[in-house]
This record gives sequence, C-alpha cells and structure tokens, in this order.
Amino acid sequence: MALPLADDTPLHIEAEIITLLRTLSPVRKLELARAMNRMADRLALAGIQRRSPGADPHELGFRLALQRLTPDQREHGATLLQGVLLMPIPVDPLALALRIGGLLEAQSIPYLVVGSVAAVVHGEYRTTRDIDLVLNLAPADRHALIDALREEFAFLPSDISDALRWLSEARANVQQRASFCAYDKATGFQIDFYLSSGRPFEVAQFQRAQLLDFSGEPGGLLRVASAEDTILAKLEWYMLAPSDRQWRDVQAILRVQDQALDVAYLHQWAGLLGLADLLEWALQGRPPSRPGDTPHQQRLF
Repeated sequence: MALPLADDTPLHIEAEIITLLRTLSPVRKLELARAMNRMADRLALAGIQRRSPGADPHELGFRLALQRLTPDQREHGATLLQGVLLMPIPVDPLALALRIGGLLEAQSIPYLVVGSVAAVVHGEYRTTRDIDLVLNLAPADRHALIDALREEFAFLPSDISDALRWLSEARANVQQRASFCAYDKATGFQIDFYLSSGRPFEVAQFQRAQLLDFSGEPGGLLRVASAEDTILAKLEWYMLAPSDRQWRDVQAILRVQDQALDVAYLHQWAGLLGLADLLEWALQGRPPSRPGDTPHQQRLF
C-alpha cells in the first residue's frame, strides 16, 4: 500500500489534493510556487530585521541571501556576494528562471531546467532554495556564457573553465558532476549550472525537453525536463544521496502524472542507469526499506 506524501495527511485527503493538482497547468503551479517563495522570504526577512534592527537594506539583503543557502553553501556564497549591493526583497524564482533562459537562448546555448522547478511543473508546487539548469556547453561558448552572465550574476569565471575540464571525468563517473554556481546580484538567489557530459541519458533529456509558454512574462519561454526524465534524475540523486525531499518529489510527480507517464521509458532508462529497484519502490509508493549508506555527491572543484 502506498504511503501518503506527508505523514499528517490521510490518503483520502491526499487523493483530493492530487485531483486538484491535475487541474492546474504547469504555468499556474509555477505561479503558486512563486507566491510561496515570496511569502517565505517575507517571513525570513521579518526574523532577520527583528534580530538585527540596526542593519541597513544591503546588510539585510546579504543576510537574507545567506539564509536561503544550506550550511555547506554559505561560505562560497558569502565570498561571491561580498560587496554586492543586494536588496532585501522577496525573490521571484519564476522570473529569474525566465531571465536566465532568455540569456542562454540569446547566446544559442542549449539549456534545460531541472530539479525543483521541474518537479513543480510536473508534481506539486512548493518553495525552492535554488534553480537548477543543465547546459550543453561547448568549450568555444565559454566566453559567450561569461559575457551573458557577468552583468546580472556573481560567479567565478574560473569555475566555468574548471567544470569544462572535468567533463570527461563526469562522463565516466555518475557520482561526479561538472558544475558551477552563480548568484543573482539583486537578491543573492543561487543558480546551479550542471554541464552535460554527453551521457546517453542527458542526450535523451534534451531531446524530450518541454517548452512552457509564459505569455506576458519577460522572457516568455522556459525549456523544462520532461516528467519522466525528472523522475529518473531525482532517483539518480536519491541513489547517490538519499533525501526525503527527493523522494517526495518523485512520489508527487508519479501521483499527479499517473496515466500520462511513459512507464516503458521509465523502466528502460531505470535499467540502464542502475535504478530499477528504486523505480519499483517508487511505483509502489514506498521508500526503500534499506537505502544503504549515504555517499555524498561531489562537485568536481
């Protein structure tokens, strides 16, 4: 018997929630997630102001940006954001994702939105701490990417060069990801970029990308990983570093998409990626009884 997504939600109530989620378009779910993020930021900022009543706006913005980061991210984030005149304003992840997508499209750099934003598109709406993208970045396009990002984002160009150098290792070892991060200069919100290493699964992800139309929003279009590929990618992350958040995202997508999913595709790639057992557990609606050790996913620099 499937377990509920949340321990305090009976399955019959969850069924009603899932039915409601199926009526919402991906665009509407991202709009609701945006509202949730804004509310979370307002609450966090109220707490920061209470603890630091004399802080000026830029200091408040800096503290809010660091509070969004996980403990292991804060040192790097603080280094890159030091001296950036951040503002204490609620972040708009949807507008930010559209802005980044537009910058990448303008440079003809293929990209794919993955992670929590893709999970919202296909599953339940929720807050997100960052935006995850996969880039199909050719070495010759490195300077174009740096030029596209440098005005609006804080990052280290050397991180992009390092990520490109490590692509062959990432291709050979799934536990390694060639990646770098950047921070929005207005809000300090983190964007994680993962470079496609050319693995067959990553090629398939790009081939099956979905284009969402946000008419009326600056940027307008957003290229997002499919529901099936989001499930498989999150199972792969779960295999490397089990987390309740990843598992709930998988369950939410499975339950919201239900009959719309290409189950044969899921089984095919789960077998090729070594995820067959995890997928079976997921389809049963229950986490693995013994997830085993929890190895850490490593950045390559």
